[in-house]
Amino acid sequence: MPSSIHQQTHQSGSASGLDLYNKPSFKVYSKAEPDFHLTIRDGRVILARSNPSDEFQNWFKDEKFSTRVKDSEGCPAFALVNKATGQAIKHSIGEANPVQLIPYNPDVLDESILWTQSKDLGDGFRAVRMVNNTHLNVDAFHGDKKSGGVRDGTTIVLWKWNKGDYV
Repeated sequence: MPSSIHQQTHQSGSASGLDLYNKPSFKVYSKAEPDFHLTIRDGRVILARSNPSDEFQNWFKDEKFSTRVKDSEGCPAFALVNKATGQAIKHSIGEANPVQLIPYNPDVLDESILWTQSKDLGDGFRAVRMVNNTHLNVDAFHGDKKSGGVRDGTTIVLWKWNKGDYV
């Protein structure tokens, strides 16, 4: 099930030491269950029911290295940073493993926190994938209907591209 970056601008908060106040933030949600947004809970990246007062559901894309780093299809790289914590989502150790969080340093080029977006999958959705392996996408672990679907607390992992199939 591909995740999508949905631009929904917010101007609240500032994370530890980073000047994020002026950066527009957005929600990241899944095509399989748009009412669930990417968030941080207990140090983990998960999906949770949409909650406008949950500041951990706000993210921004830092595209500082986008002109220098691109994926194999030529799509520009970005870091996905939580606006509340200042942590960036880091690639997992491999397929079916949870993505990680690390403190974000905008002055360091760290490929392990760089992502790209696929072309439009239809209905405005785009897969978020590793910059150095476009076959591994950000995915909701067991988020397909056959496995029980997306629910509060669904873990975010990297998963092989499945053509957007979440049924």
